[in-house]
Amino acid sequence: MITGKSSKKPQNGKIEDRAYELVKPFIEENGYKLWDVCFEKEGAMWYLRILFDKEGGMDSDECEEISRPLNELIDKQDFIGNIDMLEIGTPGLSKKLRKPEHFKACTGERIRATVRDEKGKEVSVFGTLEAYDEEKNEITLVSEGETTVLHIPDCVKVNSDL
Repeated sequence: MITGKSSKKPQNGKIEDRAYELVKPFIEENGYKLWDVCFEKEGAMWYLRILFDKEGGMDSDECEEISRPLNELIDKQDFIGNIDMLEIGTPGLSKKLRKPEHFKACTGERIRATVRDEKGKEVSVFGTLEAYDEEKNEITLVSEGETTVLHIPDCVKVNSDL
């Protein structure tokens, strides 16, 4: 879906929060789990991404079945003018971890954190997510007996790594 651009600067957090509260009950009523709602700019375009899943995964028919009513629901909102692209789908195998509930849900799973080294080069750190400390905003990864603690704001990105 593509809409006309608004001259106003979108309020990212408010649009994310409103869309999250709007779609969560609908998604859960249909037997799925809402993974994330992201409103972010890529290039000149503003994307609203609604990502959901279910235990055991989903097929394309299931995804299409829930996408249509979600699209209609979002199209009726007053913030629709701030959205250039609406993407509705699953988070995929390599889920982006960005919220406390994501880290909690992936504890015990293999993840990949991308950080910058001393020279500014991006480096991937792999390991099993052993612990998440919400207060310190840190994750503990274990790989081959070696423990690495990373401060989440220092990470370029963190994804599950199946």
